Amino acid sequence: MSGAENTEFLTTPEYERLRRGTETYREDLVVALAGRVGLRPSELTRICPADLTERERDGKRFYFLSVPDGDGETREAYVPPEIAHDLRKFATANDVSRYDPFVAVSPRRVQMVVSDVADRVDGLRDVTCRDLRKYFAWWSLVEEEIDPRVVQAVGGWTNLESLAPYLDRPTTTDVIDAFAHPHQQSSRDGGRPDRRHDHREHHHDRREYHHWERDREYDGRSDSRRSELLRCMGELGETLAEASTAEAVERTVCDHLSGIYRAVWICDADGSPRTTAVPERIENDVLGGVLDGIGVLEDEIPDVTIVGKAVTDDLSADGSSVGVSADTSATSSVDRASLAGTVARCSFAVAPLRSNETVHGLLCVAHDTFRPTDRTLLADVGRRVGRTITSIARKRLLLADTGVVLSLRSTDDGVFLVSASAELDCRFALEGVVPIANHSLLYFVTASGAAVGDVLDRITAADAVEDARLIRDYEDDALFEFVVSGDSLATILVERGGTVRELSAESGVLDVSGVFSEQVDVRRVVETVERSFPATDLRSKRKVSEPVRSTVDVQQSVHDRLTERQQTVLRAAYLAGYFEWPRGSTAEELAASMDVSSPTLHNHLRKAQQKVFDTVFEDDSGSSDAKRH
Repeated sequence: MSGAENTEFLTTPEYERLRRGTETYREDLVVALAGRVGLRPSELTRICPADLTERERDGKRFYFLSVPDGDGETREAYVPPEIAHDLRKFATANDVSRYDPFVAVSPRRVQMVVSDVADRVDGLRDVTCRDLRKYFAWWSLVEEEIDPRVVQAVGGWTNLESLAPYLDRPTTTDVIDAFAHPHQQSSRDGGRPDRRHDHREHHHDRREYHHWERDREYDGRSDSRRSELLRCMGELGETLAEASTAEAVERTVCDHLSGIYRAVWICDADGSPRTTAVPERIENDVLGGVLDGIGVLEDEIPDVTIVGKAVTDDLSADGSSVGVSADTSATSSVDRASLAGTVARCSFAVAPLRSNETVHGLLCVAHDTFRPTDRTLLADVGRRVGRTITSIARKRLLLADTGVVLSLRSTDDGVFLVSASAELDCRFALEGVVPIANHSLLYFVTASGAAVGDVLDRITAADAVEDARLIRDYEDDALFEFVVSGDSLATILVERGGTVRELSAESGVLDVSGVFSEQVDVRRVVETVERSFPATDLRSKRKVSEPVRSTVDVQQSVHDRLTERQQTVLRAAYLAGYFEWPRGSTAEELAASMDVSSPTLHNHLRKAQQKVFDTVFEDDSGSSDAKRH
C-alpha cells in the first residue's frame, strides 16, 4: 500500500475511505476490528460478547477484548469506545448470545469480506486483512505515539523487533528535539495526552512550514530535474528487461545513472565495490566511511539513506523510507579530506537492492545534493533491480541442467515450524510452496502426530503466518495450507532465486534443502539465512548433475507456453487438491488464498489447462487433430 508517510502502510485518510466503503454492519465491524484493534482474521472469528469487558479510571470507561492467543492463553486488546459501542449494538441487533462469536464465519470468509470492501474503493483494491493489521501498528506507533511495549502487548506481537518496520530511524532533528524537550516525550511518563497532542501539532506545523520552504526553493528548478530522472527511469526499465545476468543488470544501472550523478557504485554491504561508474581519479575505498556511518549492516535498511549535505526534509516525495545520517557537510562518518575533487563536496545516497526482505547489495551514488525526486528514483531503482536479480536467478534455475543443493538444519525458535513442531511434538512435511501476491508464499504442509485444531490454533498465532486452513484430514495425518507473509526460511531461499526441494520439521528440528543455479552466490544465501535465523547451520553443499526441474520436452514446452501467473495458479491448484475427487479445495477457497477474484482464478486455470492439454496431445508434426478432441 502507498501512504503519505510510508509506501507499505495505509494512511488514516485511506483507512477512513475503506470504512466508508462498507455496505453492511458486519463489514464495518470487520474493517474496524482489524484496523483499529489489530485482530487477525482467525482471532476476529472467535471473539464473542463475553470477551468484551470495561474498566473505569478517573471517571472514564475503557474497553478491552480478551483475545485467544494460543496455548490456552489470552491477551487484552484495547478497543476504542466507539467500536465497543458498535460491538454491543451489533450483538443486540443480531441476537448474538453471550458466548456466540460476533462474526460467525471462517477466517477465509473474513479475508474475502475485506477484499469485497476494498474492491469498491478506488486505489485501495489490493488491501488485505494483513494491511489493516499493519495500519493498526503504524497508526498506534506513529500517529498516536504509543509506547512500543504497549502496542506489542495489545497487538499480540511476540517481540519488539516485529514492530521495527513501522518506525523510521530517528533523524538528527528528532534526536535534538528529544533531548532538548524531554518533558514532551510521552513513552514513559504514564501518558500526558495534552502535551503529546501539543507536540504533534508543533511537529506537524514545523514540517508543513518546512515543506513550504522547500517547495518555494525548488519550484524553479525541479521540473527539469524531474523530467531528467523520469527519462532515465524509462530508459533503464527497457534495458533491464533485456538483461540476462545479474552482472549485466548492475552494469546497466551504473551506466544509466552515471549520466545524472557524479559517481555510482554497486557494492556488498561491507563496501566492497562490484560494479562502478566513477571518474578515474576517485578511489573506490571512499565508500568504507560512508557505509560505516549509516549502519547498513543492520537488518532494517531504509529505502534510501543520505549522508552529507542532505536536503533539509526527511521524507521522500512518494513517502519511501528515508534515513538521514547527517544534515551538514561536516559529518563525522565521511572523511572529506580523503575524497577526490569530484566528490569532495558531494553528498552520498545509499539504496538497498531489495527483493521483498532480501538485500542483494547496495546502490551508492554521489551528487551535489539530493531532492525528493532523486530519492524516489533511487528507492525505485533499488526495488526494481532486486526483483530483476531474483527473476533472473529463477529463470536460470528452470533452464539449468545442473544445480547446487544447500541442505540446512535449524533449531531457531524464530522459524514458526520449528517452534510449532516443538510445542505440539509433531512432524511437519512441506509438500510444495507457491509464491503469490504481496511477496507471500503458500505452504502446503502435511502434519502428523497432532490434532487438526491444535495445529490451526498454533500456526495462526505465528507472526509469519497470515492465515491457515485444513485442506483434508486423512486421520493419521492432515494436509494444510498456510499463507506465509513474514520471515521464513523458505522465503529467503525463494527470494534468493532458489526452489525449496524438501522441508520437514519434527520436535523442534527443521531440515530444508534448496536448489540454486550455479551462478547464484550461495555464500550470500547462507549468510542471509544465518543472519535472520542464527540457530541455523549449513549441513552440506553439493552439485546435482540431473536437471533441477526435468527438461523433458513436454515439460519445457509447457513452461514456455504458460505465463508466470498461469503457472503459479496451476501449481497452487494442484497442490491444494483442486483436481482431486472429492476436491481438497474449491475454486473460491483457492482464489481467497491467492488474493484474487474467483473469475480471475477460473480464467487463469482454464487457459493454463488448455495449454497443457495442447502440449500433451499434439503430435510432433503439429497436427491439430488431437486438439479437436
